Amino acid sequence: MALFILGTRRFASRAERFQNANMRRTRIINRLHQLAVVVISGFVLVSAARAQEANISRSLDQLDTELQLMRGDSLNNDIRALLIPYREATLSSLVAARISTIPFKQGDHFNKGDTLVSFECGVLSASLQTAQAKRKQHRLTYDANQELRQQDAVSKLELALSEAKVEEGNAEVALAQAQLQKCTVPAPYNGRIVKILANEFENVEVGDPLLSILDDSKLEMTLHVPSRWLMLLNKDAKFQVALDETGKTYQAVVTRISPRIDPASRTFEVTAQILGEHEELMAGMSGSAIFGFHQ
Repeated sequence: MALFILGTRRFASRAERFQNANMRRTRIINRLHQLAVVVISGFVLVSAARAQEANISRSLDQLDTELQLMRGDSLNNDIRALLIPYREATLSSLVAARISTIPFKQGDHFNKGDTLVSFECGVLSASLQTAQAKRKQHRLTYDANQELRQQDAVSKLELALSEAKVEEGNAEVALAQAQLQKCTVPAPYNGRIVKILANEFENVEVGDPLLSILDDSKLEMTLHVPSRWLMLLNKDAKFQVALDETGKTYQAVVTRISPRIDPASRTFEVTAQILGEHEELMAGMSGSAIFGFHQ
């Protein structure tokens, strides 16, 4: 009986300790849950505060811009504009040959299709003549085999082979003609010679630069404007540009706006075009852009 009572007491003691341990674990879990709620709430508050700070910063920048516009202050300080050609290219040699003639000089105008450079291509010309002669020979053989086939004097295979030889001759002639066409460099568009990079009677290799050209039929203009102008400046917006070289002011219009802002300079690129025709303008001229946002 005494042993039973002693065992019961021990069991009750262990049960009490187990219950106390469960209560302690429950309290710890509740405290961790409360701590997690506090931490998450803190993150939410910090994120909201940062978002509010960013909104306030943008609002202040916009308000600053609007105040300057209302006062009529100049937003055009140090907005430089550079005239660039509509198109430009460096033409390279497509053959390894000796230059025969370069008919145009630096600064000369040329039209689309004009020969800008010609090479001595006697070997390629002879290759074309050889290919044409072989094609003629194959054609005669094929015509003869067609007549013989009607008399059953040649097999179908012989006739098919002679026909394939004709097709091979056509391909060789086309290849020789394509190679010979590389012996002249035609102008890809109307333009001017910027720089001559090779001389007559020089031997050049494939890929060697020959001429630098540009299309000055119309000039474009590049500007880098402050990023805070993004909401103010639109395509087709008109402005003025005062060029240093001519001392004149010209009307211009925005044609393209870059979709990216440079984070270092906080600017974005704008492409524009001067309205009207002005013979005195040249690529490389620069000046100051004048935007009348306050008007």
